[in-house]
Amino acid sequence: MRLNRFFAGCMLLLSIGASLPARAHDVPQSVMFLDIGRQTIDVELHMPLSELGLALQLPLAAAPDAVIPQYGSRIDQYVQDGFQLRSRDGRTYDLSIDSLDLQRTDNINWTSNDWLVVHARLAAPEGASTEVFGIDDKLIVQRVLSHETLVYVRRDIRNGLAGDKPMPIGLMGFGKTHLDVDGSNGSWWQGFCQLLKLGMRHIAEGADHQLFLLALLLPAPLMATAGRWRTPAASCKSLRNLLGIVSGFTLGHSTTLALAAAGWIVAPTRAVEVLIAVSILVSSIHAWRPLFAGREIWIASGFGLVHGLAFAEVLSGLNFDGWSLTLSLLGFNLGIEGMQLAVVGMVFPWLLLMRTSPLYQYVRMGGAIFAGTLAVAWVLERALNFANPLNQAVETLSAHPLLVVSVLAGVAVLSRFREMRCKTLFRYFISVAFMPSKAW
Repeated sequence: MRLNRFFAGCMLLLSIGASLPARAHDVPQSVMFLDIGRQTIDVELHMPLSELGLALQLPLAAAPDAVIPQYGSRIDQYVQDGFQLRSRDGRTYDLSIDSLDLQRTDNINWTSNDWLVVHARLAAPEGASTEVFGIDDKLIVQRVLSHETLVYVRRDIRNGLAGDKPMPIGLMGFGKTHLDVDGSNGSWWQGFCQLLKLGMRHIAEGADHQLFLLALLLPAPLMATAGRWRTPAASCKSLRNLLGIVSGFTLGHSTTLALAAAGWIVAPTRAVEVLIAVSILVSSIHAWRPLFAGREIWIASGFGLVHGLAFAEVLSGLNFDGWSLTLSLLGFNLGIEGMQLAVVGMVFPWLLLMRTSPLYQYVRMGGAIFAGTLAVAWVLERALNFANPLNQAVETLSAHPLLVVSVLAGVAVLSRFREMRCKTLFRYFISVAFMPSKAW
């Protein structure tokens, strides 16, 4: 009787368990990021300490801060023994571990939020291509059979991946410790074009970068006299001013973009964003009253250095070999320049057209006020976390650039028409006053 009750209780528990919704596994998976260069592949392994501790039979999760000092050398050897890349013909890559880091997350659904991050570089065997290779990963799954590793390609220039959108390529775990990677469908030209588009999109969506340049262009068709923007400059001088501003900005941002992308300089993102807002404020004040007339090229170059640090955020951590890094910088920078020239080409001709009109004074001053107000709002937002009520307006204007240019073109044509009409009427009245017979 008792035995029957025991079995009945077991069946009841089983039926209740079957009726409950399945719960997600509360132990995080490992994550692998691949940065594929021409001759080397950088790998970043994120392994939860709880799972890694079970595999090594060590209390790693109990004292995370002691993991690297106490067990770093053992973990190095463990990765060397359990992880490898192989070329198409089966030869192994030369693996070197660059560093071990700790990382903490705050996911309440996980039993452990402490991670070990392994940064490793693997050099392809002589003559082997990094387009096609195999991954052998037995880390953790040797003893934790339920563990899995998500694999992503984060950067692969040949296939247009620059780190902004990692592409998932597979799931590894017990019974599936080998994964073949085939990126042979890509090409360096395809990657170059993708980075070109990325650079163009970065400028197209970067209202602050555009605004700095446009604020400097507002007084470019004018000459300063007695501390005021008064005299319209000749067309050739206006074009020289334009060339100086664009060249200076290009030189500045290209320099820091290359240095930061190569990892030679690092600047805090928050400080860079605040300085970009300050650069807009300075250029808008200059558009209102000349601060550095004739020296715009130096201001454009100096603040261009700051803007280049912001551009480099897109390519941050690009630890590729020389060829891949050069191609990435070239494509991305040309995309920036192309879109920058497109913006200048759509705006500056209309500024040049209306420079002799009295209406241009109001266009210049209105543009300076608009840019300065936005700059102050951005400084407060980025430095002090104040809410910026103008963000929505900026997003609306950025989403309709052709409408903005059309309005500017309309104002330019109207001002030119008004100016020509006034000149015609003036000549007519002169003719009436001094040559009445010809007037009639």
